[in-house]
Amino acid sequence: MNAISEMSSSSLQQQTDALARAMDDLNPMLKKMRLLASNAVSAAARAGSEGDAFRVLTQGIQELGLEIKHEIDRSRDLLRELADSPTDAEKKQLLFQLQSALEELPVAVAKGDYLTIYCSVEAAHAESHATRFNSVAQMLKSLIADLRNEISKQKELISNMFDDV
Repeated sequence: MNAISEMSSSSLQQQTDALARAMDDLNPMLKKMRLLASNAVSAAARAGSEGDAFRVLTQGIQELGLEIKHEIDRSRDLLRELADSPTDAEKKQLLFQLQSALEELPVAVAKGDYLTIYCSVEAAHAESHATRFNSVAQMLKSLIADLRNEISKQKELISNMFDDV
């Protein structure tokens, strides 16, 4: 029985490590989002009063990045606790908390979908700055799609972890 428990623990540790790596894969995307928000602020500033509404959207992009970072940090903390957890009952409870934290990410990503739409709308209404605004919208759309793919991988990993506890 002890050998089975050790094998299960080893498998859980491997899956915990895989989930930690998957979360690390989000860091470059968050950096891109911060850079995108910074570039969007510059584009809005160059547009003057025509960029006022777009400037508000750039704040939304910044807030989205912070929200996603917060959930990732929260999930990492739970992963550390999971690794140090001595009992299966504690591990299962932490897995539920981790799953709950990871379920917040798709909600944040959905906000990104709305920001993309609003950026596209602003681009359509902008005259000489439409190209820059549309570029931001397209880059944000691509980032959101990448985030969605990574989050789906994380959901699958957490689901597999439940099988091992």
